[in-house]
Amino acid sequence: MKTIKVLFFLIILGLLATIGYQNQEYFMTPTALHIDLKISSLHYTAKALPNVAYWGICLGLGLLITGMRGMFTAFRLGREIKTQNQRIDRLKGEINTLKTELDVYLHDPYIKQHLENKAAEATAAASEKDEKADAGA
Repeated sequence: MKTIKVLFFLIILGLLATIGYQNQEYFMTPTALHIDLKISSLHYTAKALPNVAYWGICLGLGLLITGMRGMFTAFRLGREIKTQNQRIDRLKGEINTLKTELDVYLHDPYIKQHLENKAAEATAAASEKDEKADAGA
């Protein structure tokens, strides 16, 4: 896969070099930029540069803007991952605490006896209720 990427990059680079060579006259022609905001004091003419320089400047600015946006997104996602990992660690700690409490709760003989007594009382109350319902019907 890496070889295919390199070959694809070289093909694209070769095509761009061919286009540049065939249009060398256009790319090397110097052109001056004129900025006129229709105000007499705001009229500016930039130094004449070859067209390839303007193309390079525009490409560089585009890459810079895209890179900055990508960095901001990466920093935001990194911060979000960090907070989610902290939340996961906190919840894992809470789960371990609850497991420990549950183990203590289930293995304590007094609590176990109390739970059994409560279950027996609930069963007895339910059976009394059923008997009353049967007697009333």
